[in-house]
Amino acid sequence: MSGDIDFRNYTVLIIDDNPNNLGVALSALEGFGATVLVSRSGESGLQRAAFAKPNIILLDVLMPDIDGYETCRRLKANPQTEPIPVIFMTALTSNNDKVKGLEVGAVDYITKPIYVDELLARVKVHLQIYALNQTLQAQNHQLKAEIAQRISTEKTLTETIDQLQNTQNQLIESEKMAALGNLVAGVAHEISTPIGTSITAASTLADETHTFLKAVEQGQVKRSVLSRYIHVAQSSSKLVLSNLHRAGDLVRSFKLVAVDQSHQEQREFNVKAYLQEVVNSLRPQLKNSKHQLLLTGDDSLVITSYPGLLAQIVTNLVTNSLIHAYQPSEPGLMKVDIQKEPDGIQLIYSDDGCGISPEKQRKIFEPFYTTARDRGGTGLGLHIVYNLVTQSFCGNIKVDSTVGEGTKFLISLPQELIKAE
Repeated sequence: MSGDIDFRNYTVLIIDDNPNNLGVALSALEGFGATVLVSRSGESGLQRAAFAKPNIILLDVLMPDIDGYETCRRLKANPQTEPIPVIFMTALTSNNDKVKGLEVGAVDYITKPIYVDELLARVKVHLQIYALNQTLQAQNHQLKAEIAQRISTEKTLTETIDQLQNTQNQLIESEKMAALGNLVAGVAHEISTPIGTSITAASTLADETHTFLKAVEQGQVKRSVLSRYIHVAQSSSKLVLSNLHRAGDLVRSFKLVAVDQSHQEQREFNVKAYLQEVVNSLRPQLKNSKHQLLLTGDDSLVITSYPGLLAQIVTNLVTNSLIHAYQPSEPGLMKVDIQKEPDGIQLIYSDDGCGISPEKQRKIFEPFYTTARDRGGTGLGLHIVYNLVTQSFCGNIKVDSTVGEGTKFLISLPQELIKAE
């Protein structure tokens, strides 16, 4: 037996109708400090056990009312007393009697006459086992409670993650619509100039036509009047036509890019020609700045892919440079280069701005990470770029930047996006 046991912490119930047996057991156990309860019959023993809930029961087999076997059965049938270990004390020594006692729920069997050392030894062992079982049950209940708590926490965490994901998706969609809104505002502002010029030219032509018609009605048409009218009509018409063409180009670029960004449909397109439309749609945002946006690359590269998503990538990269790379009024050069490679296509976007430190480079694709929140940065632009490249295009994106020299994004798209020649 490992370690010893302090009887002072335990209560023992003895159920026996023999005073001599009671005296021996009572004297031995109380001598070691145990609290001892006594019952002289099975019925009273059942009541005492249910009320006092002792730590162990010593039970005689042969008693006048109900015998020890029946008493043990009832003890084990009662949930309140079922865990309490029962040791039989009896003069019955046959194997059948011992087996019967174990079958009804006893944990041990002591034969009479009682030897004190044997009694104490067996009681100590079963009290130790009882204490270990109680500890194990307590730990099991605690473990079940912790598991239940963990399941509840995981469920709450899962729900929170789902809510955060939904919120993030909504913010990403808001960011996309904000980018589209900026595009609309820029094109609307840019288109107002050629439209205004066309209106002025048309008004001038209308005034000259009214003057000319009045001269015709009065029979005062001279060669000089006719020449002047023809000159004004030609110059006004040319001015109206050129400005309307300019406005039409802006509308065409905006319509192409806007439709593609709002409808994620796959189609065949020339990459450089399409990106030229994207660049054209971005020029209104650069008009009042000292920045330049250049497009270079393979003129013949045709792919079947998502043009709107590609436009979103370039738009977000340019917007990111405008917010982060340059100080107000500082001139900048941004470049978009598109090339065909043996295993796919590569889009290289670069700016000559302030660059990104190595520490920040590790975080730039994380959602909501921004160093320019005071200037309208949301921290979603590059996160959207990363998701589009890696998830929608199944490609990869790398950043190469040196502080003070600029930043370069290298975007590789897989071979299956290339149109078969």
